[in-house]
Amino acid sequence: MRRLVLVRHSKASHDAVTDLERPLTPKGTALADLLAKELRKRLETTDLLLVSPAARARETARPIRDRLEPTDTLVREEIYNLGPNGILRVLAEEGAQARTVVVVGHEPTISVLAHILHDTDDDLASQISFGVPTATAVIIDVPGTWADLEPRSARIREIFTARKRD
Repeated sequence: MRRLVLVRHSKASHDAVTDLERPLTPKGTALADLLAKELRKRLETTDLLLVSPAARARETARPIRDRLEPTDTLVREEIYNLGPNGILRVLAEEGAQARTVVVVGHEPTISVLAHILHDTDDDLASQISFGVPTATAVIIDVPGTWADLEPRSARIREIFTARKRD
């Protein structure tokens, strides 16, 4: 069994010249760290971390990389530019030997891909169909290879969002 973790970047500022340059807010930085801590509790190992080139995604990925210590980390434009098909393409190209892959990307791509891959109409499918908030991870069990991923061929195991405790 392989594991795919789709992560929506943490809370970002709107104060940037371009969309690609939008950084995390201070709260977003704290939530990214909380999300990384939660992922560390849930994942035994991480083989590959795939990251959108957007500043907010790279900043979200930093504590994930530090805590999960993936074998490899790649920043790929397809994650930002090509939606769910871009992520599937990168998984097929880069993930051949990987058992656990974490992808840090954007909405609506994260929820659309999770919804497409999920193999049943249940509460998780319903929850994901409305999109996911920032600093959210969707953990998906994948029974086949990355190249075999297609609609309804995997199962969402868990959806969780990092929340700051006051």
